[in-house]
Amino acid sequence: MKDIFELCKEKVIITAEIGINHNGDLKLAEEMIDAAADCGADAVKFQAFKTPWMYSRLTPGFSHTEKDVFAQMQELEIKDDWWPVLAERTRKRNLYFSTSIFDLKALEIVKKVGIDFLKIASSEIDNLPFLELQKALSEIFVLSTGTATLGEISTTVRFLESIGVRKLILLECTSSYPAPPQSIHLLNIDFLADTFQLPAGYSDHALGIHHAIAAAARNARFIEKHFTLDKNMPGPDQKISADPADLKTLVDSIREIEASMKTNHKSVLSSFETNSREIGRKSLMALKYIKKGEPITEENTITKRPGKGIPPQEARFAYGRIAVCDIEPDQWITWDMI
Repeated sequence: MKDIFELCKEKVIITAEIGINHNGDLKLAEEMIDAAADCGADAVKFQAFKTPWMYSRLTPGFSHTEKDVFAQMQELEIKDDWWPVLAERTRKRNLYFSTSIFDLKALEIVKKVGIDFLKIASSEIDNLPFLELQKALSEIFVLSTGTATLGEISTTVRFLESIGVRKLILLECTSSYPAPPQSIHLLNIDFLADTFQLPAGYSDHALGIHHAIAAAARNARFIEKHFTLDKNMPGPDQKISADPADLKTLVDSIREIEASMKTNHKSVLSSFETNSREIGRKSLMALKYIKKGEPITEENTITKRPGKGIPPQEARFAYGRIAVCDIEPDQWITWDMI
């Protein structure tokens, strides 16, 4: 398969963020990979971490987590022996395999399996020493920019370029769970692409799928959406996730939008419009029976559909001319008839 950096120039990459929604169940994680593939996603993404290396035991609860974050996250870790199983299942379903990595222990485990691209979470955007270590895993970095200022994004982009990262995709992201509509800035997709001259996309933490679909219309090259089999399952990210019905709709909608994202500079009619143009427009018609030799006038004609005759804007040039044949009522009038 093409790498996603090259492929995103041809199509929108749609990634199902399984993340921690597997709830510590390998069988469920495998089912989610299959479901994402069945929905038409291009990639799946997990989260790689070892809780004691990622969190202090004193970490306070987030807005979307239980009070004891440390205990909760331990339950949601991917076990070491899962990784080859998940990678194999993903590749068997012809999906790209990716993860966000949050600590050194997880990094060493993922190295043994291999990934198709790295997803850098917004929370890691300023962790430059750790980003450099991750370069050994993939030449492709997808960087979320939630919680980051333009200066911080610029610093990280320059740093990644300095260590040899040549395939970088930036994602507009609001690090709020769920992200309220007024906090989402889809025009930042254009801003990031123009400012850094890099492919840009959208990591969606909002409820529903409409913002992600709208992002595709903003020419996002990469869409990431949290994914679950059931939004009612326990877990901090379930409510903001797309279920299979949502993801299928998201994928189908984006593929339809892609097909329409082009211009003909209004210079050529598409084949789909040729018939509509003739049927939908109006033309000059006989209002009543017009005998051969009778003049064409405003009184004995009317303009209405279809547009098979003389166009309305040319009707004045027809007035005063003589009919060269009998013209029945409702018959459109063409130039060879007068």
